[in-house]
Amino acid sequence: MSKLLAPGFEGDSELTFALQSEFNKGFPLENLRPLLVSSNARTQAAAVFIATEMGSRLSYKLNCVVAEIADLLDSKASHLRFDAIGALRGCTTPADGAILGRVMLRLGDEHAGVRWKVVQFVCFAKRWQLQLAVENAAALRPDSAFATLVNAYGRHFMPRAKELQRLLEHPDALLRRFAAAVAIRPRQVIVERFVAMAEQSNDAEVRKIAADCREGYLRSIYAIGPSILKRASSETSKGETQNSGR
Repeated sequence: MSKLLAPGFEGDSELTFALQSEFNKGFPLENLRPLLVSSNARTQAAAVFIATEMGSRLSYKLNCVVAEIADLLDSKASHLRFDAIGALRGCTTPADGAILGRVMLRLGDEHAGVRWKVVQFVCFAKRWQLQLAVENAAALRPDSAFATLVNAYGRHFMPRAKELQRLLEHPDALLRRFAAAVAIRPRQVIVERFVAMAEQSNDAEVRKIAADCREGYLRSIYAIGPSILKRASSETSKGETQNSGR
């Protein structure tokens, strides 16, 4: 802790992993607070990396420092904003609606990597997190596209195919990104035709989101992806053809 808090700390991955190991063994998570609020960006980076890497068994306990992690959403350093979004998906509770709204507003971030991380948040967030994120984004920025989203689609933000197509073609890039994220968000499985709709967009960023889904970068390890569905459908058709010829 003292080495990471030293004014001249320049980053040390070995030291960061060693501290993460201690947190996993029971070192109080409140001790992340002084690291997260440090004036040294490298110290903050080590702290938010540890928070992001916490396993699901411990991530919810990080709610004790959720405000400090959320403050990094306003950092000038894009990598800190990126990691903060990842950490907040694991440690927020229904009481953190305003923080979730701030996460969602980063879908309009100037940095493409940060926007991508919010897309990942939309894909993997629990239903209540997604609901609170959109509603609070609209409340924080009533003039934003999220107000339109709340008014048009109510509380669930899971538009049907026709509505999804309308969002994918919306003039506001922020809503197009949100629609792409919804298109690849798993229900029971990832819906092949929704991914295909995003692939046909005129927006290059939307097409990349769909491509990242197909390649597995934006897909939960528990989700059945569109390529699997396509292969299964193809194999089924092939089997039926062979059987019909016998």
